[in-house]
Amino acid sequence: MITNDYGLFTTNITKQIIQACVRHIFISSINWIISSLEQSCILDHFPYEILRDRKSSINTRGIKQCRFDQLPVFPSSCILSIECHSGIKSLRITRDELIEIIELSGASLLNDYIEYDTLIILCNTKKEVTDKKKFFNEKNSNVYYCKPDFLFESIVRHEVQPIEKYLW
Repeated sequence: MITNDYGLFTTNITKQIIQACVRHIFISSINWIISSLEQSCILDHFPYEILRDRKSSINTRGIKQCRFDQLPVFPSSCILSIECHSGIKSLRITRDELIEIIELSGASLLNDYIEYDTLIILCNTKKEVTDKKKFFNEKNSNVYYCKPDFLFESIVRHEVQPIEKYLW
């Protein structure tokens, strides 16, 4: 995958970046194409590899690690539910694409047949949180209402992020 990012080996989190990371695809800067054209030959693409998202620390190599480590980010025992009925508008991710991303990340999608010890419910808004809480006991400490960024940043950084940062 080629990004339109220049230098610093970083990129913004986009739908395409998330999809590439969850599929373990190599991500390169457009500088690779520009440099190849300038030198009239196809250069080695590794020096142009995107290593991390812009919000990560400089030592993080999450995007690169996604490519090397073919294991899923989440264990299958991680149960997620989607309350984002209209998808994620800011990233133009549909609900179906969100389901696919969850499944490719290794997590399990909540259904009527899955028992869980801990449930993470992805919600876009506080209204979605309020609506979903009607179905669950509010005192249940094993149900977490999270912003979708929990899923996306865990995937792009190739490690499950601390859930507390993403709670509603």
